[in-house]
Amino acid sequence: MDPSGAQPGDRKVVGLEPDFIKPSVLWPSLGHGTLPIRRILVVQTQRLGDVLCSTPLFTALRHQFPLAHIEALVHSPHDTLLRENPDLNGILTYDRFSTHRALVDRLKFIGELKERQFDWALSIHAASSVAFALWHSGIPWRTCVWRYGTYRKPHWAHSYHQHIRQDRRVGHKHEIEHNLDVLRELGIEPKHQGYRVVLAPDERERTRELLRKLGRDESRKLAIVHPGHGGGRQEWETSRYAAVADGLAERGYQVAITGSKGERPLVSGITYKMKQLALDLSGAVDLRGLAAVLAEASRFVSVSTGPMHLASAMGVPAVTLYGPTDLRIESTRFCPYGSPSAPVFSTIPCNCAGAKTCSRAVCMEGIAPEAVLEAADALPVRN
Repeated sequence: MDPSGAQPGDRKVVGLEPDFIKPSVLWPSLGHGTLPIRRILVVQTQRLGDVLCSTPLFTALRHQFPLAHIEALVHSPHDTLLRENPDLNGILTYDRFSTHRALVDRLKFIGELKERQFDWALSIHAASSVAFALWHSGIPWRTCVWRYGTYRKPHWAHSYHQHIRQDRRVGHKHEIEHNLDVLRELGIEPKHQGYRVVLAPDERERTRELLRKLGRDESRKLAIVHPGHGGGRQEWETSRYAAVADGLAERGYQVAITGSKGERPLVSGITYKMKQLALDLSGAVDLRGLAAVLAEASRFVSVSTGPMHLASAMGVPAVTLYGPTDLRIESTRFCPYGSPSAPVFSTIPCNCAGAKTCSRAVCMEGIAPEAVLEAADALPVRN
């Protein structure tokens, strides 16, 4: 019998649950110290970089609750990068714009949460519709993180039992450390090894074979230039990306330009302006394939974006371009973590009223290709 008095047969078993064999864990800061912690759901419904910055949290929870069943709830396709992660027993996906847009689908999602019988939901970030689902699924203890300091809490805050207030806007520490501070607030000292993205050996070999077919010269080190961005305010001229790519090629690197299928015109615009040949990988790989490509690389260049975090997760020395004023302020919060990196800041301030009103990225014009190449030269070379 566990400390709560519940018998294993009182709950539906979903998958392998060794925590039902031994007594469940009670934690003082959760459920007033009376809640058995056997099934944990961690919610992060933001972008790729935010999901990657949550992986150390999964590791820390696994260290603290080694027998617990831990699942993550994220948007698709970010779930693909969590596959093979030994800290997780399962992954749930949510998309309010497609698969969960209709009311009947949201009700099915609530039913799925009920069936999985989580004891604790830890929400690092949840869309309001997800907060509603967590509430109506009847999870016994729900913890949310309010990341905006003294600002008024959102309307969905009442659907959680426990609020942890932070102020992440000041940008004085990395997003990973903010996430780990949540556990510290709960009395858990986190143990982790930074980002965690696990690739199977066959994935890496398949990617190597794909690169060979596309013209990979394995006698040269690989440099990745990723021109994609999360918005127009981070748009850098294709001619400048081309100059950086050419400069890396002149330094002996074989250069590959990466991007999604939708970014093919952007990538082709860069390769067209280059003097040297480059591998065009736009649309050639999915997120796991991109991780495998990055595992082969010795240099990475991009603006502050999700693939930058993925490059850092794979240990690639990275140069990150910071143009918009608010992103320069957050260059500590959103930067590579635990791997060599070099920021390059714009010399021109923003002239737009806000992030959503930028019509021309004047600030990005203050970043010269020479400065990016100089930063790349200063980084250690990965073998």
